[in-house]
Amino acid sequence: MHSNDSSRLTRRAILSGVASGALLVADRALGQAVTGLTAGNGNLPSAPSDDTVDILHGVSIPDPYRPLEDSTRADVKAWIEAQDIRTRDLIDAMPIRKQLHDFANAALDYPRSSIPARFGRRHFTFFTEGLDNQRSVGVQEHPDGPRKTLIDASTLSSDGTVAILSFFPDRFGTKVAYLVAEAGSDRETMHIRDVETGKDLPDALAWCKHTTVAWSRDGRSFYYSRYPADSDPADWYRRSQIVCLHRLGEPQSADRVIFRRTEARDFYFQVMPSMDADLLKIVARVGTSEKAGYFVAPLHDASQIDEIFPIGSAGFYPIANVGPTHYAITNLDAPKWRLVRIDQSDPKPDRWHTVIAESEAPLNFAAVFDSKLVVKHYQDVNQRIAIHDLSGKHLSTIDLGGLESVAFGRHFRGDDHLLLEVNDYKRSSRIEWLDLETAKPTLFRPSAAKYDLADVVVEQTFVTSKDGARIPMTLIHRPDIPRDGSNRTLLYAYGGFGISLWPYYSDKIAAWVRMGGVYALASIRGGGEYGQPWHDGGRRTHKQTSFDDFIASAEWLLANGYTRPDRLGINGASNGGLLVLATMLQRPELFGAVVSEVPVTDMLRFTKFTFGVNWVPEYGNPEAGEADFKTLFAYSPLHNIRKGVKYPPLLVLTADSDDRVAPAHSYKFVASLQALSPESTVYLGVERRAGHSAGNSLSKSVNRECDALAFLTDKLGGEVRELPKISG
Repeated sequence: MHSNDSSRLTRRAILSGVASGALLVADRALGQAVTGLTAGNGNLPSAPSDDTVDILHGVSIPDPYRPLEDSTRADVKAWIEAQDIRTRDLIDAMPIRKQLHDFANAALDYPRSSIPARFGRRHFTFFTEGLDNQRSVGVQEHPDGPRKTLIDASTLSSDGTVAILSFFPDRFGTKVAYLVAEAGSDRETMHIRDVETGKDLPDALAWCKHTTVAWSRDGRSFYYSRYPADSDPADWYRRSQIVCLHRLGEPQSADRVIFRRTEARDFYFQVMPSMDADLLKIVARVGTSEKAGYFVAPLHDASQIDEIFPIGSAGFYPIANVGPTHYAITNLDAPKWRLVRIDQSDPKPDRWHTVIAESEAPLNFAAVFDSKLVVKHYQDVNQRIAIHDLSGKHLSTIDLGGLESVAFGRHFRGDDHLLLEVNDYKRSSRIEWLDLETAKPTLFRPSAAKYDLADVVVEQTFVTSKDGARIPMTLIHRPDIPRDGSNRTLLYAYGGFGISLWPYYSDKIAAWVRMGGVYALASIRGGGEYGQPWHDGGRRTHKQTSFDDFIASAEWLLANGYTRPDRLGINGASNGGLLVLATMLQRPELFGAVVSEVPVTDMLRFTKFTFGVNWVPEYGNPEAGEADFKTLFAYSPLHNIRKGVKYPPLLVLTADSDDRVAPAHSYKFVASLQALSPESTVYLGVERRAGHSAGNSLSKSVNRECDALAFLTDKLGGEVRELPKISG
């Protein structure tokens, strides 16, 4: 949203002239856009519109702001600029905005690094030294030894907007394939860095997006997933990935396609190697569906690819193999997932051996060692770690302390330990060394953060939803808050794609709580906290259930004296941005302010934009299925604004380079709400050279976070405690 001062002054001068009628506009489209002003919303240019009407399943659907889908038009640019400047002026004038920004920068100014991952004799990490805009890649000889910078992200761009999204060392740790993206885009370019020289090889591969890499045994070639190039056959479906073999030193045009699927659309593939078994492993999905297929081929010659599990049958994810024996977690005949062992020569599901059976606690992951398994289960909003033998017999449970979330580090079967990244609500993540023999974790790398929430209250409660379901909600607040309804409270949720809200530390939460607020996280249906049934209960034709769960969470906070409607704010991003808008439209009287970040709003055209078609497994297909259409039309934020209703103050934040959720979703919704409810307070902020989330520079992420908190704090009112000063 920020730009340099001179360009902001220029934009303001132009738009001031537009509003006063003093500017002569040569471009006819721009002139038409700025002649009308939107009533009640502060001298804004009228949003470009036309008389577009779509017909779906016999229903006429007006779409008057279709022109806003084309952000290259001069009149659309003028409208976006005016909206953004109005928002920027509002938020910059809030005294709390600077305090929030200073607090966030001070809190984040400490070194951070990922779990060291061993390849050959070297260990590789992502790291930042403090307020670096992007993560760099480091290499070290020992997991706790000195680190050398291998790929310095600060050298990739002058403004910090080029990110290293992922990296893949070869088995010897002598070369690293790494993927970079610009301005928050999901589009990637692959480069290869020689570890010894610290220089890139000539190879540069395009058409990458959500790309993974599997190196050959000798490190002279690799398999990778990408999208078709313009030069690939015209009859290939452009939205489906392919898997190619690239030989170092050869042009990308010489790459050989070794795997693609034609029986459906929107495939994307994850590739991974198994060096000891000489296997290339491929996980194949359609869109964001968890119903994955699994394929294997000789790593040295992938001309013969065998199917282990078909695409589209059930949730399936391979976690390891011991020669031709494969371990995988699946929800086939086990909605809360189980761990199975599969013989590659006889992979039919009725021949699988269940190692860890389904239980009430959903199974999430496992690490396989020579004689043991380390297994992670979910338990409400907590995660439980245990050690089993290879037959599945429980040996011990690992105590990591209160509410925790855990990520496993890269490991080998012969290792005697496992590195764990552990996070909780009160402090930033630490790395623990889990000894497999003693089953005891010891601190390997503490957090270097200068600030935490060690003295706050973290409590878990359960909310009864509309249909009687128990919804977990976590509350974080100072111990001295009153229960008289006066607390400024922020309710957050996501509720989609099987993504769960686990314990994590956030400087956003820290700031909100230190200012005297209550922060509430609702684990609503659509997530994965309770396995596949929890996900299925909040998607497609059941999507309204997510909104009902969120509404019930808000009502619980009101009924139990934590807050009152004018002090209750809601916030969500992406699918969560959709959630808060749909909920606001259905129950506007419940909320005092709303911030929706990078939201999906047009549920009848989401398949038309960027990555949207991949969400059909989650939302349904508005064109192909009448049941899906009726469900989507009933809650689509763009189509459910009620004329004349005054909605709570709303801030919608998007980014100009977001190619996951196109910013047109935000533009069209804001224009519609301003037109249909001119008495409502509606603001639109647009971050420049930024995208959906991953790959955004730290400074832009902090700006988005501070804008959201400043708006909510200002609109919800109440006492605002001064944020603490953080020193080194």
